[in-house]
Amino acid sequence: MRFNHELSKRAGKAGATIGVLLLLGGCASFHAFQMSRPARTGDQWLTTEDADKAVNAMAAKGMMPETIDCRFADTRPGQVAYLSKFTWMRAPANTRYHWEIGDPTYLASKEVKANRVGLRRVFAKVVRDPASGQKVGCSVWVG
Repeated sequence: MRFNHELSKRAGKAGATIGVLLLLGGCASFHAFQMSRPARTGDQWLTTEDADKAVNAMAAKGMMPETIDCRFADTRPGQVAYLSKFTWMRAPANTRYHWEIGDPTYLASKEVKANRVGLRRVFAKVVRDPASGQKVGCSVWVG
């Protein structure tokens, strides 16, 4: 019985090619899975300035805020300083969004403006400081 070396070489190359394709397919599906779930900016609280930078950086990656968490940075009278955290989601094509953080009256005025331009609120939170009784709210609008 004769052994065909040429056929054996082709079968080996085909097997290696299929193996590489399966490996690449697995990597691509893992990456797609990782990008489909919400991402966090980390567990650090961001100042408003840092939050603006984070939102712009994530927008450049095709991400938008899914949720926002907020709290006071300073509750002394006359001090207006807030901190926020975000979770992220892949931004659908042609989607506009806006986020705000501030006292509930300020957020109510922003709600009216957002509705006028076709945005709807998809996430909101209000936090009350137990010591001072002050409230801060944060919202995300999408349209």
